[in-house]
Amino acid sequence: MAEDEITNWLAKRGRKGDLSIELAKQLAAESRLGWYIAPHGHNRYAIGKITLQKLSTRHIVNDDEGKPLTFGSVEQAKTFLRDELKILAPQVFNY
Repeated sequence: MAEDEITNWLAKRGRKGDLSIELAKQLAAESRLGWYIAPHGHNRYAIGKITLQKLSTRHIVNDDEGKPLTFGSVEQAKTFLRDELKILAPQVFNY
């Protein structure tokens, strides 16, 4: 899947800026590049997908309650991405 198609892919599924875990699994099966781990709040890390689309440049994976899915460490986030989404090389942002 081309990077410029991701936002449209999500919009067709009723999402624009956030991903449920189930949608993230579907998207990861079609597009392995652009997944990331980034700081989120105090000592937490969120995961998501970067795009180059003008509509939305990033998509955050959310839990069942619609809140960002966060992890206590980068390693925990990497484990989730590897085991659940089959993403082996996410970008890790540290800012």
